[in-house]
Amino acid sequence: MKITNLYLETENLNNSLSFYQNTLGLTVVEQTAKEVRFQAGETLLTFTENKNKTPFYHFAFNIATNHLEQAIAWAQANHIELLPSPKNEIITHFDTWKAKSIYFWDLNGNLLEFIARADIQTTKAQPFSPKEMLNISEIGIVTAHPMQTAEAIMQQTGLQYFSKSAPLPEFCAIGDDEGLLIFVSPERNWYPTQLKAQPSTATIKLEVSNSTHTILASDWK
Repeated sequence: MKITNLYLETENLNNSLSFYQNTLGLTVVEQTAKEVRFQAGETLLTFTENKNKTPFYHFAFNIATNHLEQAIAWAQANHIELLPSPKNEIITHFDTWKAKSIYFWDLNGNLLEFIARADIQTTKAQPFSPKEMLNISEIGIVTAHPMQTAEAIMQQTGLQYFSKSAPLPEFCAIGDDEGLLIFVSPERNWYPTQLKAQPSTATIKLEVSNSTHTILASDWK
């Protein structure tokens, strides 16, 4: 599965532009007074300003398997605070998922993640910069009924539960290493923080087996 487009809201468009263009160095594809669109690897990431809401998202970028240590050095050089795991480690090891991650905030308080997945086995000769990320590979979806919502979207798209993660009532994932929809209940903290997940408006465009699907916020309310 590929997440081809991710549409999110932002309370402060200037902060979004500053962080994703200036700090991450992503290319601005399109910009208006109320919206900005970035190229994030193979994914288009769009923020639309809505000053009446304070959304809170968690999403992840796949990076090359040889880029994780370089990503840490890049973050430190750019004064980006990396969030420690509960074990007080910068790198979180997801053994079952065969993946390693680092976490950080954007300027609007969204939780971001760089994740290197062993089973993708993509390496790059170029030194790491965020422009070398592969794609947006995860977006968190907050719903009172994670499994029921996931199964409704599975029926719509033909996706299956992620083979590396057994579905639970409060947490489940559908898709694969290239693209995952992560469903969590509002009672659950977003790892590795102590902040509760909260529902926020989003639109996700997916490519599944050469078919395209649009997942709207109303699908999980």
